[in-house]
This record gives sequence, structure tokens and C-alpha cells, in this order.
Amino acid sequence: MIDRVGAIAALQDPRTPAGVLFEIAQGHPDLWVALVDHPNTYPGLLDWLASRGDPHVLAAIQDARARSMMQPAAVPMDPSGLGMPPAGMPPQAYPTQPEQMPPQMPMQPQMPAQAYGQPSEQMQPIAQMPMQEQMPPQAYGQPGMMQYYPAPYPVPPGQHPNGGGQFLQQGKATVQKAFDSITGYEGEAILKFKDLFRDTFKKHSRADMDALMYSGTEAALYDRQWRLPWLYSRVFGVLLGANLILWLCMAIFSDTSGNVVPGVIFTGALVVPATIMVFFWEFNQAKNLSFFDVVRIFFIGGALSLLLTFVVSAVTEVFTTSGYGIGGAFIQAIFIGFAEEAAKLIAVVILVRKLYGCLISNGLLVGAIVGTGFAVFETMGYGTTAWVRGNMEMVLLLRGMLSVGGHIVWTAIAGAALMLAQAPGSRQISLKNMAWGKFLALFAVPFALHMLWDFFAFTIHSEAALYILFAVLIVVAWVFIVRLINTGLRQYAELLGQPAQSIA
Repeated sequence: MIDRVGAIAALQDPRTPAGVLFEIAQGHPDLWVALVDHPNTYPGLLDWLASRGDPHVLAAIQDARARSMMQPAAVPMDPSGLGMPPAGMPPQAYPTQPEQMPPQMPMQPQMPAQAYGQPSEQMQPIAQMPMQEQMPPQAYGQPGMMQYYPAPYPVPPGQHPNGGGQFLQQGKATVQKAFDSITGYEGEAILKFKDLFRDTFKKHSRADMDALMYSGTEAALYDRQWRLPWLYSRVFGVLLGANLILWLCMAIFSDTSGNVVPGVIFTGALVVPATIMVFFWEFNQAKNLSFFDVVRIFFIGGALSLLLTFVVSAVTEVFTTSGYGIGGAFIQAIFIGFAEEAAKLIAVVILVRKLYGCLISNGLLVGAIVGTGFAVFETMGYGTTAWVRGNMEMVLLLRGMLSVGGHIVWTAIAGAALMLAQAPGSRQISLKNMAWGKFLALFAVPFALHMLWDFFAFTIHSEAALYILFAVLIVVAWVFIVRLINTGLRQYAELLGQPAQSIA
């Protein structure tokens, strides 16, 4: 919806098309008087404005019609050349030639006075045709435009002239603007969610694999080709295959001694998280982290974040409550979410500080790696406990599936927030000079997602409802991830002086 400044500028331009005037009428009742005098305001819109009953608008319409009667009458041109439509036929159903030209085009001031078809007693000016009460007038753009714009519908008595739909649209626009501001998103999307998987199932050569392994080496400095991820799917197949082989060993040969169980737990906890981690590594277009760096951050970051979680939990434990019910569950979820997200963020800060350039893609990647280490070690703990209880396979399966929207993406968002908050042109992150407001606005997202995740787990007793809510939280997390990936790609393209569209 056009904002007020744009609406005023559009009303000052005599070339503004009817479709834009329609949007102004829908969203800015205080500009209705100025709208009456615009040369491209079409009769249907004037009738609708008159039906609003505003005395100032009615006076403006009367003045405009009085002025028009003093000028030579211009009979509208039939754009089709087929003559008048039969009486009672709605204008929208009347065919035109060619088919692309919209019917009932609003008059342009410069059009010459012409007549519809051949003179006939049955013919009448189209302005005198009876308007169908149940069908609102239609507003059309400039000649040649393919789209049309419905005029505003009547508002039931007692409601605001804008209507409830207008408030909803304004609310959506406000949310969208805030969303873009939080994620640093600008312009058109470089890629959409479906594009993430465009290269996944294509055939790739050994040379493609070698190009990825150049990451973190001097050779990567000479490779400026942008690539979409595909290796992560092969990693998934390898890890899943290893897990199934170990699981078969345990199931077929009745491994009562537990020799194979640690392997089943480790590979089961690793399958999905490691796949997502490699996905983020492939999307790091700067190629400044080697595969060894990934392994190093995975183990050190995962272990360090677990240690820091215990430390932060010990500090915040004094504020938690042992109460029951919704309130107690909510407070517990808040402190668990804060302790774990803060601990992982500290680990990210420690491990990402030496990287050059404050790249958003680096924040996403290091955050995802730390989150992967945390998720794998945590799942291994739950898997070991579940093995004792006899439901290890189900626990590993569910936690693996849910990890697509858990610690990995939460910490990736936190890492991106850390980079977005740095001053433009910063070479290394600085907690002293960072924009804390911008950081906290985005860091609140993983904290809120984590808190809601735990709160639902504590309070929802229906498994179907619980997993539906988890799915909603996963979708929300990935909406932010895709936006942040676009922001990171745009940032790196500007750094290289390349067009961001080259990713496609």
C-alpha cells in the first residue's frame, strides 16, 4: 500500500495512473478531496467517493462536475469498435478487441471526442448506463496495462472509512518493514527458499568437490564463482548409511555388551545436524573457513557452549521457580532459553573474532557450527539415557528430525545478529562499538523461538498439536535464515563490487 508521502507526490503528478489513485482512495481518506481534482480520477471512483457522505468531498465533486459542464463535452471512445453493450450487461462482461485491452478504460484528458459505434437511437452515453449495484465500479490503469484494480467496496455503517481490510494491510506493511529492518534485508530477493535446493540433485564431478575443498586456502582467493549447496545431501547419505549399518549390527546380532551402541548414538545424533552444518558451510561464499576449521569449531564450540550453559544456568538458577502450572513452565522456559542461547553466543563470539571482515555469512556459519556441536552432544546425552530406558531409536529419530529448526538455526541467527550490529566497514567484531539495539532486536528471535519451543514441550500434552507447533516454529526460523542468507550474499557482493544477481 502506498504511504502518505508517496500518495501526496502521486496526486501532484497528472500522469499518475488510475490504479494508483485507487490505492490512495483505499488508504488515505484525508486525501479524498485532492483526489477528486486529479485528471485521471475515473467516474466510478467519483461515485464511490460521493457515497461516503463526506460533505467536503461532496462539495469538491459538485465543483468538479460544474467545471466539467462548462467545457465542451467529450464522448468516450469505444476501445473495441464493436458498438454499445446491450442494456443491462455489466461492463466487465463486454468483450473487447484485442482481448488484452481492459474494458471501460478511464478517459485521458488528451483523448479526442469520438462516438461509440454508429449513430443509433438505442445508443446512450456510457456514463448514463445503469450501474449494477451488486458490482463495484472497476478502475483501470493506463492504456496497455494488463492488470486492473477493483474500486473500494462500500464500508458497512459504523466502521472506519478504511475498513478492516485496510488496517490489516497497514499492519502487514508495518510488520514487513520491521522484519526487513531487523534482518538488514534490502531490495529484491537474490534467492528464494526453493533456490536453496536447485543444485542438490544435479550431477557433480570430482572437480566440483575439489572446488569446495579449496575453502580456507589461498586458492579460494582466485575462485570468485558463487555456488549453491549440494554436498550436504551427500553428507546426509553417508552418515545415514553408517548409522543404519551400525543399527543393523545391534539389532541382528543382539549386541548385549553395548559395543555398537555408542556408534549408533553418535551417528544417529550426527546425521541431520551435520548435514545442516555442511549446508551453511557451502553457502559461505567468502570461502574463508576450511573444512578443518569447521571440525575445530564443531568440537571446541560444542563443548565450550555446553560448559558455559552449566555456568549460566548456575547463575540464573537462583531466579528460577519450582512452581507448577503454566506460570512455572513459562518461567522455566525463559531461563532455559536464555542460559543456552547466551552460552552458545559467547562461544560464537570467542570463535568468530579472528575472522576478517565481519561478514554476515561468517556469523551464520560459525553460529550454525557451534549450534551443531551443542545439538549433537546434547542428543547423545538424551540417546544414552533413552538406551537405558529402551526407546533410544525413537529419541534419536525425533531429535534428528526436529534439529532442522532447533539449536543450529537459532545460533546461526544469533551469529548473524552479531555481525549485523557491527559498524559498517569493520574488519573485526567489537563489542564496544556495536549497535546493541540492532543486535538485541535480532537476537530476541532465537531466544523467543527457544523459549516457546520449551514452553510448548512443557505444557502441550497432545503429540499431534505439539509437533504442529514445532513445525510452525521451524518455518519461522527458516524464514529468518533465508532473509539473512540474502543479506549476507548482498553484503559480500558489494564488498567485491559484483552484482548480487550473479548467484542465480
